[in-house]
Amino acid sequence: MNNILMIGGTHGDEKIGVKALEVLESRRDDFDWIVGNPRALKVGKRFTQTDLNRSAPGDLLSKNYEERRVAELVRLSAKYQYTIDLHGTNKATGIFLIVTNPTRANLRLARMLDVERVVIWPAITPDLEWPVSEFFPCGLEIECGSKDSLETQQELERILEKFLNQEGRTSEGEQVFYQVYGELRVDPDMELEEFKEVTVDGETFTPLLVGTYQDAYGVACYKLKRVDPDALR
Repeated sequence: MNNILMIGGTHGDEKIGVKALEVLESRRDDFDWIVGNPRALKVGKRFTQTDLNRSAPGDLLSKNYEERRVAELVRLSAKYQYTIDLHGTNKATGIFLIVTNPTRANLRLARMLDVERVVIWPAITPDLEWPVSEFFPCGLEIECGSKDSLETQQELERILEKFLNQEGRTSEGEQVFYQVYGELRVDPDMELEEFKEVTVDGETFTPLLVGTYQDAYGVACYKLKRVDPDALR
């Protein structure tokens, strides 16, 4: 039995993970994968009833489809050593990792992936609560931007293939660790760039996902600070 599970299409409008996994599946059989939200993927929408990635750990008996589905994913992840959930954004963020639960095992998994930026993303506000990766025995998310770029998809394929080839060994190269510590609620009178440090009203931080959740949550961007991963353990 394979010990790695990958999930694509947790949000139905993020097809990059599914496309990358289909390519990898044609080359090798040493991992398992599943579509996270097949109903939403079929209609090309983020979700059908409620955000699956804000519904964990879910309920197998719920009348809500996403709540049942996320419970199935959490239960399935218990059968694997590693679970990786693939996401996509319209923003030009490049590829970065999201660790929602910074356990020793999850941080070690982040070290095994050839991705420079690692974002520790705790549920500091209600809009960030209950992501599915928080409930994996060992797992994290990979965020890919922009999600419709073939170049980004091919880079994702490279990262995943290297991980599969070197499973159990720490990736070469330095990584930069950030932590989400707040939200910018007022759109500043300046242009914000992804992962480019800025000072707003005397506060210096690194912006992430600029404007992505402005309409849904009133968030102009999330605020990042550099952290030492060893201090998180």
